[in-house]
Amino acid sequence: PEGAQQHHVRNVYDGDTLTLTDERRVRFLGIDTPEIKEKQPYAEEAKEYTKSRCNRRNIWLTFEKETEDHYGRLLCFVWVEEDGGYLCINEGIVSEGLAFVYSPNKSTKTFNFDKLLQLQRRAREQKIGVWSNFVDASVVKTANGSAYHVRSCRHLSNSRNLIELKTSEAL
Repeated sequence: PEGAQQHHVRNVYDGDTLTLTDERRVRFLGIDTPEIKEKQPYAEEAKEYTKSRCNRRNIWLTFEKETEDHYGRLLCFVWVEEDGGYLCINEGIVSEGLAFVYSPNKSTKTFNFDKLLQLQRRAREQKIGVWSNFVDASVVKTANGSAYHVRSCRHLSNSRNLIELKTSEAL
């Protein structure tokens, strides 16, 4: 990919974190995978997806504005050679239903945010991976809020002008 830096991977920690041979840690931008420590469903599958494509191999990293998180990890898009081109692992793992699209806030969107959402929507519709048991239930939010609640939530007891929508619309 244009402007990418080539590196070699020493170890894959989980689905969205790996270590380079120079000992720097990489955290994948725009996604969040289930946590291994918490033994969350599909955590091992997410790790295996990344490991089978990146472990002890060359990868290419591209960055956005922020290049490190508060833990000192590099924030990157991770690319691997595949079929004569490059696969963005961040996108691939979402399309397999093994990661959620993640943005730290509403104003921070990755260059491929819309594509990631489209890939997540497709995985959810196909009910694969973390979406295998997804039920599109009704949720509500306040007119000026960004958090979603079930109608019976105690935080809504004094709220008016609630907006009802499906969970899939809130994702």
